[in-house]
Amino acid sequence: MIHPTLPQSIAIIVAFTAMLTDSSSGRIYNWLTFPAILIGWLVNFYLNGLDGFGLSLAGTFAGIFLYLPFAAINLLGMGDVKLLGGIGALGGPWFALSVFLYTSALGVVHALIVQFLNYGTDAAGMTVTSFTSGAFRHKTIHSENASAARDGRYRFLLGIDIFIATLIACYHTLSITW
Repeated sequence: MIHPTLPQSIAIIVAFTAMLTDSSSGRIYNWLTFPAILIGWLVNFYLNGLDGFGLSLAGTFAGIFLYLPFAAINLLGMGDVKLLGGIGALGGPWFALSVFLYTSALGVVHALIVQFLNYGTDAAGMTVTSFTSGAFRHKTIHSENASAARDGRYRFLLGIDIFIATLIACYHTLSITW
């Protein structure tokens, strides 16, 4: 049986903590993400020298750059971006890519479930209308989650999906060959 490495085990703890803070406050905090990045660099340097540090640095940038475009158009928050950077710092670029892809697959299903729970049979039409009209550009994930919490609706919190994806990636990191 495959067991997570030390850096991956730390990534699981970080992702679990992020899921808890995201679920309770709708935020993933800097006090979690920045130390995760630093710890990733240090642990990988300690375990594998400059090669480990280089892969950790590449993982940090991979994680950040994978989510940055989505944060730029307000589809997710910067806490999610920094969290994936921290996970990348711990596990490296292929691990960050794996977490990103698994999170994306889980997130689509999660978002559709939240839409259905909030709007029932009108969910599909509302989603299509929001994207075709451009209305989604005027909303932020934080304002949407705040209004959902205030109105007693379900919120979409990507921290849940990132945690589950991190667990999956520890046991099945994607390998891409050229």
